[in-house]
Amino acid sequence: MRTTVLTVVAALAAAAVLAGCSPSAPPAPSVTGGTNAVDDLTIDECPPGSGRLTSAGSLRNSQGDAGDYLVHVSWLDADGSVIASAWEEIEGVDAGASVDWSASADLGEASASSCTVALTRGML
Repeated sequence: MRTTVLTVVAALAAAAVLAGCSPSAPPAPSVTGGTNAVDDLTIDECPPGSGRLTSAGSLRNSQGDAGDYLVHVSWLDADGSVIASAWEEIEGVDAGASVDWSASADLGEASASSCTVALTRGML
């Protein structure tokens, strides 16, 4: 079942994307004029666990013009601290179009108890 993310956690994760904060990943790609696009986001999977994890879903451009998107996935430990992040840049999504996305990270032996996903629309 597909779940639409409409949570405060996603908004906080979007702020982390813009700040580029993650202790175990390179800084997030730059998004010029980035705005929170969580309403365009659908998550099919965002598993907790350890080892190599993949989050996947789709996004739908609800705007009237083509746009670029940055998907930011964060895996969190039991205390809510980010232990791994991954990004997918998606350029030129036509107005009204839907595209699939996926992002993976290798957590090694670290264990994530949860996963969050944020979506930012802007210019990549």
